[in-house]
Amino acid sequence: MANKSEFDADGFYAALERAMRARTTTWSDISKSTGVSSTTLTRMGQGRRPDAASMAALSAWAGINPADYVERVFPANTGTATLERVCLLFRQDAQLSDEARKKLELIVESAYNALKEEPKKEPAKGD
Repeated sequence: MANKSEFDADGFYAALERAMRARTTTWSDISKSTGVSSTTLTRMGQGRRPDAASMAALSAWAGINPADYVERVFPANTGTATLERVCLLFRQDAQLSDEARKKLELIVESAYNALKEEPKKEPAKGD
């Protein structure tokens, strides 16, 4: 598991600054838009790390992926990433109730796991 020292807080903050300049806005406006306190933003500017909720809100606002600022390289797990992307689409669909979303997630996860575990069949000789 990555420890806190592996997160590039300065790089993350620099990305936020670039997003702020690109949108010609201020830290105060970012605070109001995201609900992240001005104190947290000031501390981040001093090299402190944000809490998870603040990081999530700021990442969503800036359109950046905080995982890009973790220095350690983790092995790819494409199956999990695929499933998470599909489930995220269900969560973002305003036409789905929470119950419908949960059911779809379970159906897709079950089908995905069942199908990915099928061994690949070698073609029969003579086919």
